[in-house]
Amino acid sequence: MKYKILTQISEFLSKFHKISSIKRVGDLMIAIKFDGSYELIFDLNKSHSSIYKSEQIQIKEYKAPFDILLKKRLNSAKILSIQTLPNNRILAIKTAFSGSYKQVISTLYLEFTGRFTNAIICDENGVILEALSHFENAKRSIKVGKILTLLDEVQIKEKPSEIIEDFDRYFIDEFSKITLNNLNLLKANKIANLDKKIEILNRNLSILETSQELENRAKELNEMGNLIISNLHNLSNYERDLRLIDYAGNEVKIKIDTQPKIAANEMFKTSKKLRQKASNIEIQKENLLTKLEFLNSLKNAISSSSDISEIEILSPKKQGQKSQNKFSDLVENFYINGYKISLGKSQKGNEFLLKNAKKDDFWFHLKDRPSTHVIIKSNKQNLSDEVALFAAKLCVKFSTKSAGVYEVDYTKRQNVKIQNGAFVNYINYKTISIKI
Repeated sequence: MKYKILTQISEFLSKFHKISSIKRVGDLMIAIKFDGSYELIFDLNKSHSSIYKSEQIQIKEYKAPFDILLKKRLNSAKILSIQTLPNNRILAIKTAFSGSYKQVISTLYLEFTGRFTNAIICDENGVILEALSHFENAKRSIKVGKILTLLDEVQIKEKPSEIIEDFDRYFIDEFSKITLNNLNLLKANKIANLDKKIEILNRNLSILETSQELENRAKELNEMGNLIISNLHNLSNYERDLRLIDYAGNEVKIKIDTQPKIAANEMFKTSKKLRQKASNIEIQKENLLTKLEFLNSLKNAISSSSDISEIEILSPKKQGQKSQNKFSDLVENFYINGYKISLGKSQKGNEFLLKNAKKDDFWFHLKDRPSTHVIIKSNKQNLSDEVALFAAKLCVKFSTKSAGVYEVDYTKRQNVKIQNGAFVNYINYKTISIKI
């Protein structure tokens, strides 16, 4: 964020009188609505901090102490001043909120300073009430209850900045520029991770033996075991390189690592395991192919997405070690605005969703054609247009790879009647048109 640009923006924002609403819409992004309708995103990411206009999809609701205090002190607050601090990329927004007994003065410092980019809420005496990032170093301490030490003025060296004549156009263009760059970087990262998983699955498929190969190995081991057992009376316990005559009169060489009787029993056990594996090999192959098909669909969905928030929902950051979902081979779960959206990965996954959905959950399916089934866990909440649209997009992107316009029907699960497996009839539905 350039100092000269921030200075112009603070002068522009000084014409507003009130913060109508303020909230976080991303881990380091704060949305502020001025005078009822003019909303801007203050993006505090360290590598690309900026201010822009955006229809940001709110992935989750933030309820940290910072967010609670942000709402309490600045929501519906009167703006006293907005200024860029001298020779610092810091925007200071001073507000007054009329409480029950007295006027509450607060200052929100938005620090676009690179490594230590931050948002800090202080009271009228400069005491830190909360901050996005808490830290302590030799220069300053960002801790609740401490007096905020303002950064020293610095000599800012930067290339000449444009004179902003149309701020609306600037904010829109800034969003487009930053989003395109971030979008491409995010896509490249997510797709690279998916490609690694796809490569592993393809490798596992390529080395997967056929049931016939496994049966042949099982038969061979069983025959060798029987041959050793039938010749035990002629073998010593210390023999390891065996030369035996099979039932057809041919000499058979068998190398073993332990006593002949023990080696024969091990051969019988291994033969039995191979036969069991042979009987399940098609199931294993089907599971690998299902996973591969899902990852390729996920890759296509990410590649075709033009929204960073959507990609983060499709492929979220790992949140530590979570318990393994025993149904992960059947369904994939996505989360948006407090809703859980489940998608069937296969025919069995679709059947599982239909069977386990509650009557008030919402069911999505492509109109008049085969598709994956999508279920939104409603918890008896009203379904917003934004969440319904996202679920419909999922339904399309994981059902087809062809571009076009598709219609997605959706209704409550109680209106869906199962005919056979995942084949259904349904009534009282609405339709969403999706273009991909």
